[in-house]
Amino acid sequence: MTFILLDETAGGQVVSRQPQGTATQEQPLRDLIFDHPELLPVRELEPEIGRIVAVTRELSLPGAGFVDVFLISEHGRLILVECKLWRNPQARREVVGQILDYARELARYSYDDLQRVVSSRLGRPGNALYELAREAGSPPSEADFVDRVSRDLRHGRFLLLIAGDGITEGTQRIAEYLQAQAGLAFDFGLVEMAEYRFADPATGTERRIMQPRLLARTAVIERHVIRQEVPGIVIEPVEDISPSPVAQRASAGTRSDSFAVWRAFVDRFVTEVRFDDPGQLPPRSGGNGWIRLPLPGNLYVNLYRSSAEQGIGAQVRFAGSEGAARWSELIAEREAIDREFLERTGEAPAWIDGDVPVLRITHPSPLPWDDAATEQRQRTWFAAIANQFVNSLRPRLLRSEAA
Repeated sequence: MTFILLDETAGGQVVSRQPQGTATQEQPLRDLIFDHPELLPVRELEPEIGRIVAVTRELSLPGAGFVDVFLISEHGRLILVECKLWRNPQARREVVGQILDYARELARYSYDDLQRVVSSRLGRPGNALYELAREAGSPPSEADFVDRVSRDLRHGRFLLLIAGDGITEGTQRIAEYLQAQAGLAFDFGLVEMAEYRFADPATGTERRIMQPRLLARTAVIERHVIRQEVPGIVIEPVEDISPSPVAQRASAGTRSDSFAVWRAFVDRFVTEVRFDDPGQLPPRSGGNGWIRLPLPGNLYVNLYRSSAEQGIGAQVRFAGSEGAARWSELIAEREAIDREFLERTGEAPAWIDGDVPVLRITHPSPLPWDDAATEQRQRTWFAAIANQFVNSLRPRLLRSEAA
């Protein structure tokens, strides 16, 4: 797109868009959105959202990373914004998964948890979120506001926005990420921040124009067909034939029973596991079938069990440019790390290079898993492998952070 600046005395001046990849850097884009949240076309997603208020930059969500910009509406709608320049290969591969990881982590928070994090970040005691919303307009009472935000946290109901200088993420990749987000009820938008520059005819000073455009949107994510159209991506809900009430109750009962069994498994594992490293944070449930163990550098060990594979496993994914850098550093010490694993556990990890490198160990565990002895063997294996991942990776990752 090209603009024409009209001047009755000097004629028109052509203003062309900056080529993708030469526009503003990620940090200035983040700061621009924080300083002027009204730039974001959120009313195209939610017409009744009200005024938007900037809460903080770089909101820390331990185990997931740092949200570039955290916003809230005057009515208590939570908004997470991730800023990426789309020339960055990490952005093309990982940014959608990254913001969804933030949403999954935030959905674990209570209102008190969020209030504590925000108040600490802002150095502002009390109910900082409510005070910011109150200053922005006419929110409901404090009790109603807290109830609204608490419900949204519990259901994972957020507005997730990715803002960049050009949207080139492949449809298939976005589909894979969105369709896998059971348990969240978020709205999602891709916002292109087109940048234009021109010389002011009067002073010769370079001026900039930022044009935000909503290229793709969703309703609440449940199950979707995603198709690509010019100029962007259209995400549409799928009409589904509902099962009979009896089938629904049976399915819900199966899921509920399965999760209850897994929750008991995780609770006992967390109680039993001990790490050689006194600085290691405890593991926690990552969803049905998964346990997350945080590592430095926004990495974590995923412990999992799979009935389809009839096995259990542990893996670390090295996503994004920072993850790729850590992977390169660790693979240079592959021989030493393999030796450490073999000496302590009798098993060496597989080093799987790819778009997202993975360090993984798997172990057979045939079905059924319905007896206490089998579950205890699984927990014992998880504990030994998790402890070795911490022993081998944590000090190396800490050294990398300090360098």
